[in-house]
Amino acid sequence: MKKGKIFALVGACLQLGPLFGILVSILAMIGGVIHMSDFDNLGGVSESSLEFSMVVALYAPLLGLLGNMIGYICLLFALFVSRYRAPWFFWFMTIYSALILLLAPVGTVLGIVVLVYIIPRKEEFYGRRSHLSAA
Repeated sequence: MKKGKIFALVGACLQLGPLFGILVSILAMIGGVIHMSDFDNLGGVSESSLEFSMVVALYAPLLGLLGNMIGYICLLFALFVSRYRAPWFFWFMTIYSALILLLAPVGTVLGIVVLVYIIPRKEEFYGRRSHLSAA
């Protein structure tokens, strides 16, 4: 497997980091509410278990965003340095870059840079197929 493909696949998978971070955060908050509901039954809340739930609820989205940033660096490395070209990668980067345009200012700049780079080079991503259909 080529290095660029590995970076592209890892980067694409890591884009799910914020989703998992929010999911873990919600589960931790539910756990904290359950511990608080035990207050009446046990005569008091275990502060350490409630504190652990809050720490997990706060750090999980942060770690998800960190994974997301590392994944985006992998995607950019696959695109610009390794020059990985595949049809799925073209569409993934096009759609993802269009979505991050809304994340001003950094996402807007990165989204525009990638779109300006990738759209005129669409033929590179479909290069083998266009040569076969021309013959």
